[in-house]
Amino acid sequence: MPSLDLLSSGFDAMRQGQYRANTAAAEIARAGAPANAAATSAIPLQPATGQPAASTRVDSNRPVNLVDSLVELQQAQREVETGAAVIDTADEVLGTLIDTRA
Repeated sequence: MPSLDLLSSGFDAMRQGQYRANTAAAEIARAGAPANAAATSAIPLQPATGQPAASTRVDSNRPVNLVDSLVELQQAQREVETGAAVIDTADEVLGTLIDTRA
């Protein structure tokens, strides 16, 4: 059904936007963190549970470009907004189809 494909596309766009925002935010946070030799091989832990927060190691030796990270955040915002608009449109189409059938 086309409207379900639209919903799926909208959710995928929102999920990708969220991933992009998380990645950019981590880069920005890493820029403010002091250089630590032990952090190069460490896996960050969640403060509340002590469980690993990620499955990949932190690469703190790589330089951070704040401008690129901020641009990524803006792109993530637009991506999530676009996904939400697609979901709204699919919802309207589905509602119209249901009203027409009933």
